Amino acid sequence: MLVTLVTVAAVVVAERSLPGAVTGLFGALVGGLAAVAASQFGLLTSTVVAGVSIARLIVGVGPRVADWSTPHRIVALRAVPVMLSVSVRATRSPVRVRVWVSALCALTFETGLAVLAVLAADGSFTRGLAAGAVASLVLSLIPKQTATTTSPGWLLFRLPMAGADLARQMEAAPMIGRAVSAAQAGDLVTAERMAARLRESYPDLRPALAARIAVLEAQGRYAEAMILAVKLTTDLTTDPQQAAGSFAALAGLACATVEAGQLDAEVGLTTASQAIENAATLGYPGHRLNGPRAMVELLRGNLKEAIVLARQAAGAGDDVLARADDLATLARAHMAAGDNRSAREVIGEAEKLAKWWPRVAKTRTRLEVAG
Repeated sequence: MLVTLVTVAAVVVAERSLPGAVTGLFGALVGGLAAVAASQFGLLTSTVVAGVSIARLIVGVGPRVADWSTPHRIVALRAVPVMLSVSVRATRSPVRVRVWVSALCALTFETGLAVLAVLAADGSFTRGLAAGAVASLVLSLIPKQTATTTSPGWLLFRLPMAGADLARQMEAAPMIGRAVSAAQAGDLVTAERMAARLRESYPDLRPALAARIAVLEAQGRYAEAMILAVKLTTDLTTDPQQAAGSFAALAGLACATVEAGQLDAEVGLTTASQAIENAATLGYPGHRLNGPRAMVELLRGNLKEAIVLARQAAGAGDDVLARADDLATLARAHMAAGDNRSAREVIGEAEKLAKWWPRVAKTRTRLEVAG
């Protein structure tokens, strides 16, 4: 926020006229967006330079207009193509080096754009563009972690000095990746085998526990998954960013466990509601909590609210399995409201994404029984 305010003030002071300031501020907006895009192109380049793989590639913001996602990779086009969002993952050793080089690639591209913008600044628009590009670069260089993002600066400057726990996480990353990928693809035999290896080799490592939770959820073993999720949320050594994601996961699992009849409803819903509140307090994005919120409303019988929240969650999310799960919630809410026709349409959409996913398959079975 401070960097943004300084940039706006600098543009206004430098131009000294209302038309010039407006043009300069527009240039700053374009420069900021261009710098972000340059950083993302740097990450794309790192797939060759660092040997990492693309986990997510989203073009634009707003409603989804095209989607080529798989359980392993998110690729989508949204209505307003003004942004590029890329994330990568290292699936081979040495993980720490590959991640560091990826951050370096991102910052190299962003720095290059900022330098070119400064050299080309000869008018209100281009001066604003240069200011926006430099401001974006400064923000990228600041070491920062939130509940959902890590800045290139953190990876570049903090990652090499990270402690033993992070080193173990990096060491375990390839095995964790294989377990999660197998679970996401519905290869539950392989996923179970990899989860057993993680349990033996890294019994208390947070990412390994998260991977085991993913495998158990894919198997519909919600109560066991919830026990591990509670373990993650009660770990006093956890930083707020990690804790926020753990609480969000616990909220969804608590609802799924109640829905499956594996947990008392009031206990589970109280746990889910508190977990949602904790996640939000710790900075987890509100729109990414709409899925668990929809499940809570559904289980409490507030069907209109459940339908609205589940539809919003499915529309805003990009992860294939999360979208399938949100659509299952939406279908169940329509069923509870007596609208089986809409429920069948929705569950058909979910089956295109992940027909085997437990909540999707069980919802289809319930619809067939309902006739």
